[in-house]
Amino acid sequence: MRVLASTRGLRLVLALLALALLYVAVVQVGTRLLGGWQIDLTRDHIYTLAPGTRAIARSPREPVQLTLYFSRHAARDLPQLRAYARRVQTLLREVARVSQGRVRLALVDPRPYSEAEDRALAAGLSALPVGPEGQRVIFGLVGTNATTGIADIPFLQPDKEAFLEYDVARLIHELVTRQRPLVGLISGLPVEGTPGSANAPGLPPWTAFQQLGQLFRVQPLDGRTLTAIPAAVRVLLLVQPDMLSAGAVQAIRAFLLRGGHLALFIDPDPETLPPARAMASAQASWRALQPLFAEWGVSFDPDRVVLDPTLARSVALQPGMVPAPDPAVLGLGRAELSHDDVITAGLRSINVSTIGSFEQTEHARLRLVPLLQSSGDAGSASVQRVLDTPDPQALLDNLRQARGRYVLAARLTGALAPGAQQADIVLVADTDLLSDRLWVQLLPFFGQTLTSPFANNGDFFLNVVDNLSGSSALISIRGRAVASRPFTRLRALRADAEQAFRERRLALQQQLDAAEQRLLEIEQARRAAGASISLHEAEYRAASEQQREIRSELRRIERDLDARILRLQWRIETLDIFLLPALIALFGLLLAAWRRWRGNTAT
Repeated sequence: MRVLASTRGLRLVLALLALALLYVAVVQVGTRLLGGWQIDLTRDHIYTLAPGTRAIARSPREPVQLTLYFSRHAARDLPQLRAYARRVQTLLREVARVSQGRVRLALVDPRPYSEAEDRALAAGLSALPVGPEGQRVIFGLVGTNATTGIADIPFLQPDKEAFLEYDVARLIHELVTRQRPLVGLISGLPVEGTPGSANAPGLPPWTAFQQLGQLFRVQPLDGRTLTAIPAAVRVLLLVQPDMLSAGAVQAIRAFLLRGGHLALFIDPDPETLPPARAMASAQASWRALQPLFAEWGVSFDPDRVVLDPTLARSVALQPGMVPAPDPAVLGLGRAELSHDDVITAGLRSINVSTIGSFEQTEHARLRLVPLLQSSGDAGSASVQRVLDTPDPQALLDNLRQARGRYVLAARLTGALAPGAQQADIVLVADTDLLSDRLWVQLLPFFGQTLTSPFANNGDFFLNVVDNLSGSSALISIRGRAVASRPFTRLRALRADAEQAFRERRLALQQQLDAAEQRLLEIEQARRAAGASISLHEAEYRAASEQQREIRSELRRIERDLDARILRLQWRIETLDIFLLPALIALFGLLLAAWRRWRGNTAT
């Protein structure tokens, strides 16, 4: 029996060694032969590149060098940033892999006062003091082409992970494109300023269009005589085009059919024009563009303005008057901006005035995806009623509310005809948001003019043109899901625990406020009377004692809440982390015991 047991033990050791050698051999062979193969089993396929990203990665004719600078040592105590850095590295390695050698990747740790740090800062990257002790962390991407082209992402922010793939693809596309894109402009508004005369000074260009000229080449086009859009135009920008001929409309249609990109700003009441001229401009723009809207499957009413009491901004109708909420002047916040589109995802606020809306018709050819929306309390009124009503609050009388939220700006995607290239169109039902008064303050400074934005209107405008100016592959890349997967059950339990303590905490806070107010009143009475400190001493001590007791009770509640949340967190994390391995181990032990029992029975 001893010889048999020894033989079995030797066979087991040899089998384990053979399995270990086989495992190493399979891994090595698989790495060499299947290095380009992968299976993405994540729910949102976060490790699978979009087709647009693959096309851009293979587009460079000359190699593009990407250098990721990450201060690994300085971020050693920042686990969230380190995890995001691994996510970035994974994506960049996949981009380099699918590029077939056209994109090369280098990873650099810029230590303090090193040459690598000097190169990173010289390239335009930011060194931010994000460490627990104020350490400077560099976490940015620099791209260079074979000539003198250079582009960078100064700091890769974890809160923008959803658009990481788009930002990387855009950087590569920028290095591949050798000159600034050409934007064609047709406008019925004085967006580029007006020339001066002997009797009246001229007006400067709108700030948004000054910034547009710094980033793009802008070519004004005459809508009255236009018969074809120049082939070099990447984006066609229409801003209240109230003087479009039939030939110009046909040229726009042909431009879109060949894959051109269009940004259209149309307004039921362009307030930068006199009232009579504004209404005529709105009607003329709609009449010219109506055939295109019909082909797209989109409806627009040039006589209706969206009113929203929830988003109304306070406006002074005349100098010296107290500002009052105006439901025709809206302040759109994060809740009204799309979080799934790169144009609006990073913006905080956009101001609009007398804005219209779009609707998708029943048999629409293109898909209408909202970018800006009203709140659920919005309604609409005629332009004439808005002009004739001096009191803004009176506009809310008998307000005709919609069943849902109004679409104030949207993206249109799809093919305009069978076999045609994918069109990409952005529609905005307002032109006033481009004017200076709604988003930027101009400040004179020693003969120069400084711009101080108070809203993201300019960013929205440049994002629209910038996004549309990229290739069709770049535009097709949308926001992606993030890799972070928090404990959603733990989050719900934490919310329940906080809710259980909230009522008691609020009641104590009210008592504390009352006690502090009473102490203040006693102190003021003593000072006003000029009395000695002994006056109201008993009442003062009682109020002070009550204040201390309430504060002590609040601290106890906070400690109990923290302890309860920690216990919940420990339970959930223990179950998630250890339960499955424990079950597997238990199954293995039971299986081994069953085999031993079976062997003893057979013997």
